[in-house]
Amino acid sequence: MKCICNIHCKYLKDIDMFGKEPEIYYKGESKKTSWIGRIFTILFVTSYFAFFIYKLIRMLKKMDVSFYDTYTYTAEPSKVKITNEKFYGGFALENPNNFEAFIDEGIYIPKATFTRIEIKEENIDFKRIDLELEPCKVEKFSSSYQEKFKLKKIENFYCFKNMDYFLEGHFTYDLYSSFLIQFFPCVNTTESQKCKPLEEIDKYLKNTFVSFLWQDIELTPKNYSYPIKPRELKIFKPVGKKLFNDIRFNFQVVNIETDMNFIGFDEFENIRTDTYLKLDEMIIMNKLIDNDI
Repeated sequence: MKCICNIHCKYLKDIDMFGKEPEIYYKGESKKTSWIGRIFTILFVTSYFAFFIYKLIRMLKKMDVSFYDTYTYTAEPSKVKITNEKFYGGFALENPNNFEAFIDEGIYIPKATFTRIEIKEENIDFKRIDLELEPCKVEKFSSSYQEKFKLKKIENFYCFKNMDYFLEGHFTYDLYSSFLIQFFPCVNTTESQKCKPLEEIDKYLKNTFVSFLWQDIELTPKNYSYPIKPRELKIFKPVGKKLFNDIRFNFQVVNIETDMNFIGFDEFENIRTDTYLKLDEMIIMNKLIDNDI
């Protein structure tokens, strides 16, 4: 019994989570130091804090940005309001002599319409609105684009006078809206004789280009403060008396979500969403025709 008690008593004596293990001391210190060790220790601590401050500054300036992109297809058709801030630009025919855009209703006349089609069971809701055109104005571009377009002779292009419409859906949905732009040669009527001689009209239209000049965006997700970069979109395609072009532009809605939380914890998540329009694809269908324009 005494032996068993001694074993248990020894075990109880060893239980102490706050106990201190014996150490060997050298001249009253638990370790022997050297000048080389001190120097390397100071260098290590200094480097660590310098790196910590460097990473902290980059975090506060949001220089190391993580990003990802996804393509989302929703059951409901997408919808975006068209304003000058999101979409503005012009179109015109080009002078075949110098390939500069020009406006001259004595030679050609553009027409534009806005169309909205919605299929409801067996009924089709069809709306078409004739749009008023005017020479483009630099001040009507978004402020971030005005510097880019002020030297482009934008006044030689036609633009929509008012931009207050909704682009909705896609032709694969039951809801679809679009802009239609057409170009017609000037034709005199009994009420108006403003057209230039047929020979001059023929010289301009028999072999020329149609030109589009719009504001577009480039995605720059690594730039936290400015995740998009404004850019000019210029497209020109040949047209003529014997060549009919059906040019279709499909735009995609780009939603950029930016986490404004600078702390980094999910509990403080603060998402800012910005919506833009970006050219998605261009479809061109050519057709040779025999008759005059």
